[in-house]
Amino acid sequence: MGITQSKQTEQIIQKTPYSSKRKRIDGYIPEQFPRIVEKEGQKFYSWNYKQNGETIYRSNLAKDGLISKWNESVSTLYENLEVTTKSVPDNQLFGTRKYNKTTKKYEDYEWKTYKEFGEERTYFGSGLINYGIKKDDRIGIFAKNRYEWVLTEHSAYAYSFLLVPLYHTFGIPNILYIINHSECKVVITEMRNISKLKQICEEFKTLKSIIVLDDPEEDIDKFLEENEDIKFLNSHNINIYKFNEIFESGKQKQYPHQPNKPDDLCSLIYTSGTTSQPKGVLVTHKNLISTVAGFYYIGYDFSDNESYYSYLPLSHVYERALENTMIAVSSRIGFSSGDVTKLVEEMQLVKPTVFAGVPRIYSKIYDKVTQGIKKKSIFSQYLFQVAYEAKKKAIENGESYVLWDKLVFNKTKQLLGGKIQFMLSGSAALLPLHQEFFKILFTPHFVQAWALTETAAGGTLQYYEDTICNGVVGPPLSLLGELLVRGPSIFKGYYKNPEATNEVIIDGWFHTGDIGEALPNGHLKIIDRKKNIFKLSQGEYVAPDVLEGLYSNSQYVMQVMVYGNSQEDYLIGIAVPEKEIILDYFKNEKQENENSEEFFQRICQEEKIKELILKDMEKIGRETNRFGFEIIRNIIIETEPFSIENEFITTTMKLRRKIIENHYKKQLLDLYLNKSN
Repeated sequence: MGITQSKQTEQIIQKTPYSSKRKRIDGYIPEQFPRIVEKEGQKFYSWNYKQNGETIYRSNLAKDGLISKWNESVSTLYENLEVTTKSVPDNQLFGTRKYNKTTKKYEDYEWKTYKEFGEERTYFGSGLINYGIKKDDRIGIFAKNRYEWVLTEHSAYAYSFLLVPLYHTFGIPNILYIINHSECKVVITEMRNISKLKQICEEFKTLKSIIVLDDPEEDIDKFLEENEDIKFLNSHNINIYKFNEIFESGKQKQYPHQPNKPDDLCSLIYTSGTTSQPKGVLVTHKNLISTVAGFYYIGYDFSDNESYYSYLPLSHVYERALENTMIAVSSRIGFSSGDVTKLVEEMQLVKPTVFAGVPRIYSKIYDKVTQGIKKKSIFSQYLFQVAYEAKKKAIENGESYVLWDKLVFNKTKQLLGGKIQFMLSGSAALLPLHQEFFKILFTPHFVQAWALTETAAGGTLQYYEDTICNGVVGPPLSLLGELLVRGPSIFKGYYKNPEATNEVIIDGWFHTGDIGEALPNGHLKIIDRKKNIFKLSQGEYVAPDVLEGLYSNSQYVMQVMVYGNSQEDYLIGIAVPEKEIILDYFKNEKQENENSEEFFQRICQEEKIKELILKDMEKIGRETNRFGFEIIRNIIIETEPFSIENEFITTTMKLRRKIIENHYKKQLLDLYLNKSN
């Protein structure tokens, strides 16, 4: 790969893998690629140099050249699967929970091997050709994570179709926009989405066919025969096919693979957009393979028995990059059934060794665990705190913490399957407190990453060995970059939108719109989106995303948005209370004739809940040494959560600030006008 170890007098920081009993996968030699270097007793996670007056940060891994591949034989996602399949054809690859129609319950996972999946990919891709799909045709996939999703994905790689993911949580106008803008010929979807497609079918420009996926809990033949929406679609010249119908056709008549080249598009991925219509990001095979290479060389000692639980949406590039990385290391991948209440149960079946999440999920797990601890006896709480501090110190000093795991933490580890060795958080900034918490309870190898769809999920990433630093997103992966980024993972541009492309790609650098702080040790710390930062009347700048992450740590708050403007010298906000906690806190005030919902709505109209939340937020602000102007002074209490459905958050769970501000414009103004409240 053109990378040689530097001859400078530097000590490479190496640590023993977590288990010497695990068999390292062939070809993985992390010792050849120093990630963390030490100079004069200080660790450095990247290096930098000056160019045209700007400071350029570069990964230690790429000091002598950029890394764009994990294997010289792999330049595309098609080759990524092919190479691993040839190496381990009989290893388990994808798993789906079996549904028992007699008991009407989900049972254990059934697994497809690499060889079986490769064959079935050929069948489905050939079936699409039999039904008129040609090279470069756009294929929409409108479904939750499931086996047929990845079968469609890898069929596209094998026959050079272009995959267009449709978010199942997207509003109907956005679904229509993406289908028409991308020029989809066919959409593969689940029964539950047929009604949405029916509502917009009269406005389809290029879509001619819909392929319907089976549902283990439903009779698909009965659905296709009796459903009124299906009849309506047929009447508007939309062809309806069963997935198995296409699959069986390809099984009978197959075609040789016609895979893409590295610079060809592998996907057209639409950003969810916080302020405007979605933009189609042109992602190439080279883009995603370079991200896979970055994950591959993170320092985790990938073995031949990795396991991964797929629940983050495959419609996002983050999960696509992770799953293709797991394929590169011959892992197995078990799909979520889609029922969030079964997440713990399913993780105990899949037993993942690698777990990826986003801050919102980690925050919810943190809240549940900490609330459970508070309900235990005084002695149990004391033991937990002693064990927590002792293990924290042991991790910092590189000492053993086996005793504390046996006494306290092993039971908690079982919640997520008991086998996790490596955890990752991406999509948004994670509170340092939460990162520390998961390092102590689950694994010290908990890292953060930063990237965008436009960087194919490749940006910065903490190294596996970095067990100390919290609240940072690590050094660059295999590319150059500060908050302007360039390298092999950068997208080609926005589909049919040269103006937007030219605004963000200037002289080969992608302008991310993220504000960050470069730390002396080479780590990058994300502050906020450039467009989110505002100035108060006294001239102080505020990064609301940081404060929202902080104040959402209040036990009484489910969601919060921070607001301020240049005419005022303090902050206000909107808070969605944590319903169950509030009901429990005020339980003695419930009236006999009230149900829980009525009681919650009444309490949320009273001043006492506002006082409770503001007092707790101020306490958090003071304890974390926030400046006085960063403390929220007043809030609007909102009982309806911010959601994708009410268009207050994006599909990546980011606040759509302008929409929220416009919705609450009068109430926010009233809070400032009535300063005595």
